[in-house]
Amino acid sequence: MQFQFLRDGAEVDSPEAQSQLPQTYNLPSLNVHDSGSYNCRYWTPGQKIPSKLSDPITINVYDREPPPSLSLDPPCLEYLLGEQATLSCVDPKVEEVTGYRFYNERSGDTSTYAPDPSGGAKRVFLALHMADAGPYTCKYWRAQSGQEILSVGSQPVSISVLDPPSQPALSMDPPTGVIKEGLPLLITCMAPRNTGERRFHFYKDGAEFIPGNTRSQIGTTRPEPGSMNVSVLRIPQASPDSTGKFTCGYEEKVCRKWVPSPRSQAVNVTVTADKVFLLRFLVVGGSFFIINGLIFLISHCCL
Repeated sequence: MQFQFLRDGAEVDSPEAQSQLPQTYNLPSLNVHDSGSYNCRYWTPGQKIPSKLSDPITINVYDREPPPSLSLDPPCLEYLLGEQATLSCVDPKVEEVTGYRFYNERSGDTSTYAPDPSGGAKRVFLALHMADAGPYTCKYWRAQSGQEILSVGSQPVSISVLDPPSQPALSMDPPTGVIKEGLPLLITCMAPRNTGERRFHFYKDGAEFIPGNTRSQIGTTRPEPGSMNVSVLRIPQASPDSTGKFTCGYEEKVCRKWVPSPRSQAVNVTVTADKVFLLRFLVVGGSFFIINGLIFLISHCCL
């Protein structure tokens, strides 16, 4: 048998459209030009009289609607665990939109929403979880001829979810915490992860330690490009005022706000007097006392 396929009365089969089975006509990638009424017929080789046309099958192929726009509110690169965020999908003013779908491209999660009275649709995260992270896209559809005609997908928007800032680690040089007066003291605060912007704070006996009269300095190092996870408090010359209990903490900028971390474990600093200086002080002070005593005695005896 030989077969022939027709669309709207005109022959459409071609070698590249035929499958291995001679009675099958493939439409591997539909476009609007494939719309129409299809028939087929056959004949026996050697005969020129074809059979009657089959019953028609009508195919309607629609252009996909243009993509919607997808936005995130607040528009942040990162969010903290438990924060709130909203994805908004807005179509380009297409009439008779039936519904919207949001897709998490990482987890494969799909959620469907009816059109919002104000236009588009919103997916609200009342408290973000780690499973909510990933790139999102959205589509809208219209019901036509008993089918859902989906639009082209939007550009992706990513949600990144972070744990809240955790406790930093505090260390010092010398490690014992006992230092002679006049020697340099280094106290290092290290945050546990590398992220973007940070602000470090040091505390002495519960109050924030602000560099000032002690000529101390607070500096931030960058072990990796773009990170700020280590800060060092430098006191060039330790004094008795440097004795006390030190802690540190930091603030991390997440979603346009500064979020404080818990304070570190405390380290105790004890500044001891310089023995050479103390001996010199005693010798000079004692000599001065003896000389003054002798002058007092001589002056009284002579008088």
